[in-house]
Amino acid sequence: MSKKPLKDRDVFPGEKLSVIEVLQEGPGAYHLKGDVRSAELGKARFDLKKKRVEVEKKTKELILPREGLDVTAEVGSVMRRDARVDIFSIDGKMISSPYTGEIHITSVEREFSKDMTMAMRNSDIIKAKIINTKNRMTLLSVRGPEYGVIYAHCTRCGTLLELQRGRLHCPKCDRVERRKIASTYGREELV
Repeated sequence: MSKKPLKDRDVFPGEKLSVIEVLQEGPGAYHLKGDVRSAELGKARFDLKKKRVEVEKKTKELILPREGLDVTAEVGSVMRRDARVDIFSIDGKMISSPYTGEIHITSVEREFSKDMTMAMRNSDIIKAKIINTKNRMTLLSVRGPEYGVIYAHCTRCGTLLELQRGRLHCPKCDRVERRKIASTYGREELV
């Protein structure tokens, strides 16, 4: 086996980069039985002055739903006791294909505990928190002032509703609608 020179190059996970006596492992590299090896698929960068090697990852980080993260989603269907949503952003990062989430009536403020259609409607854009990911189902909560509907359309004419004195008002047909509104209604940036 020929010895590879210590110059920047593309590497595979597990590939030997150096021996520990020559270079120490940096981010993206690890030490195993006297060898420094790549922990990532990426570009190895050899710093001979600092006597260290690190690997810059080439693959994208997976953005997966995890408990405690905030999501942005579009409401798909609303029933009396729950709502199904399509999650398109997790922790402020857009995802390539949406996840399905569910919001149960118990995960909404008490004033909306009789009927979920009073809290949100189809095609509303909401901000929610992931509370459970077990059994391959992403359960969400909109409890708290920072969670709830962040953009909504009039159910009569389809115009974007404006927040006026704590109520959602349609500037076109003058209709007033009720939703579980987030404190950032109309100001959230959709990435």
